[in-house]
Amino acid sequence: MSTPHPILALKEAIRTRLLASAPVTGLIGQGVHDAPPRGSEPPYLVLGDALLRENGTSEAEAFIAEIDMVAITRERGTRAALELAGLIEAALLASPLPVNGHSVSVMFIRETIARHDEAKSLSRVTLRLRAFLHPV
Repeated sequence: MSTPHPILALKEAIRTRLLASAPVTGLIGQGVHDAPPRGSEPPYLVLGDALLRENGTSEAEAFIAEIDMVAITRERGTRAALELAGLIEAALLASPLPVNGHSVSVMFIRETIARHDEAKSLSRVTLRLRAFLHPV
């Protein structure tokens, strides 16, 4: 069996961890998606844009993966979206994340962006996750 693409493997590990977290599922149920779901009302999480860069050496292959995780809520202001983002961050960083075909040496949230879209009555908090992956 070949090693899964690092981004796909990381997204699946994130989805699995979050759907196993009672505080997260208490707010969004099974609402972890790759794209905004049609016909679904917030709150939910979108595993959005991703970037993969080579970070290996002559002795070992390695990657830096970045994934935007976008918590979306329907509210005036960003409080609920920030609370959801905090639960997501806590769930992901509580213990090492098992990523199929890869080991994770370092993982952290490198940026948090909160926005409210008055026209759509949606609030979003984007968590930019960075992970250093090594194929096993």
